[in-house]
Amino acid sequence: MKNQFKQLCLLIAALSLCTQAFSQDTAQQAGPVSQAGGEADPVFLFNEICYSQVPDVAAIADMAKRFAWEPMGGDDLQRFTTIKTPSLLEGWDMRLSERIYRIGIVQSEPSDVLIASFPDLADAAATSCSMVLDGQDSAQTIFDRMMTLVGKVPDSQDEPDEELLTTTWSGGNADVKVFVFLKSDRLKRANLINVTIVTK
Repeated sequence: MKNQFKQLCLLIAALSLCTQAFSQDTAQQAGPVSQAGGEADPVFLFNEICYSQVPDVAAIADMAKRFAWEPMGGDDLQRFTTIKTPSLLEGWDMRLSERIYRIGIVQSEPSDVLIASFPDLADAAATSCSMVLDGQDSAQTIFDRMMTLVGKVPDSQDEPDEELLTTTWSGGNADVKVFVFLKSDRLKRANLINVTIVTK
């Protein structure tokens, strides 16, 4: 089967496509992975797992099962939300090469922070997906890649949030609001990326 596929690639003179296909086939054992430079690109992963999936949390949970991510519980899981009783709260550790990322999904009413900024969303429903990074990526690199992903300048950048700095993008319409957050520390390391979709 692999030989036939290899021959087909040669017949259409697409060696680069063939190489990419073989790499992706291997990568599927761990889950979504960027092929750029042979290393994981956290923003690529965030897009594949969170940004392009929310509010379809079932698709994210299915991905976690298929790729055998390790489920989280207890305080580690609770850190993904400030809501006391969310309708859904799940999280996993995702290992990729020598790196570990944490993925968390939450469905609940909007957070107090969102309601304070957008009072008309108080009765809405929020679906959130977060990716906690491992501290190996510079905040500037992740910011630049997030600018490409979101396609617009942020509403605010590096706003102090306790020990972290938060950059926020927002968009949507009267019925659906989309918020994207990037959190970094004062050592200029990226810590967390989040997308939250709020529907009335």
